[in-house]
Amino acid sequence: MPNSMTIAEAALATGLTTHTLRYYEQIGLIDPVPRRSGQRVYGEAEMRFIHFVLKLRATGMPMRVIQEYAELRRQGETPESIRLRGDLLARHAATLRDELVTLTETIGRLDEKIALYRSMYVEDGAPSPAEAPTPPAPVPAAIPSRRRRNA
Repeated sequence: MPNSMTIAEAALATGLTTHTLRYYEQIGLIDPVPRRSGQRVYGEAEMRFIHFVLKLRATGMPMRVIQEYAELRRQGETPESIRLRGDLLARHAATLRDELVTLTETIGRLDEKIALYRSMYVEDGAPSPAEAPTPPAPVPAAIPSRRRRNA
């Protein structure tokens, strides 16, 4: 990653649009980006935080919670700010773990239904299960799979 990027380069590097980057700055999701000759200059620190924000968004964390995290981050490395940021992330991780349990149970139920339908498929004289498409492997319990990545 270069030491500094224009907004267009930062957009390409993150998969966001320039409009979205400006919007994230406007609503306080990311810190104000330093400027040189009136143009935003994204350095390594800004890009690291944008990528972190994108990871939080990918987990389904609401924008308002990410804004809260960003505001706590702007307060500096005070013991209170550090504790509150840790608590915020811990709450979100607990939510993700609960969702993972639900998703894992749902995948198990879907696999049961798939097996049932495949057994009915074979009974009707259709191709054997070896000839039918196979379901994807179950999702490992340690890897959360999230809905979408909207930025």
